[in-house]
Amino acid sequence: MVRRAAAICVLAAALFGAAPTTAHHGASAYDLEHTVTVTGTVTEFHFVNPHVLIYVAKPDAHGREVVWAGELTSPNRMARLGGEVKWHKDLLKPGDIVTLTGRPARNGAPALLLSAVQDAEGNVLTSTVR
Repeated sequence: MVRRAAAICVLAAALFGAAPTTAHHGASAYDLEHTVTVTGTVTEFHFVNPHVLIYVAKPDAHGREVVWAGELTSPNRMARLGGEVKWHKDLLKPGDIVTLTGRPARNGAPALLLSAVQDAEGNVLTSTVR
């Protein structure tokens, strides 16, 4: 009887303790009050878990190249999004020109929690994915 009660307690703790892990992290690293738009040249595109990442190079005010990181949701979710553009691992290539719009990093790093991605022709690849 005691063993059964202990097993039930362990199982309940595991189930209830696991619930918060579904959110694994939030957007607390980003300034949700402001939006930044960056147009640059794709240097890397990672269609991998846990997040799709787009890196673009853009010159700063002094002409130095700054690489911005843009974070999207999971590749699975991106691939299932409706619309004309189907997301896949070869959607973006180094050298492509894209415009990233999103919430900037609170610490001032060149990083964005993306809300929109456009190609050089102005085609919206995704919008408000979070």
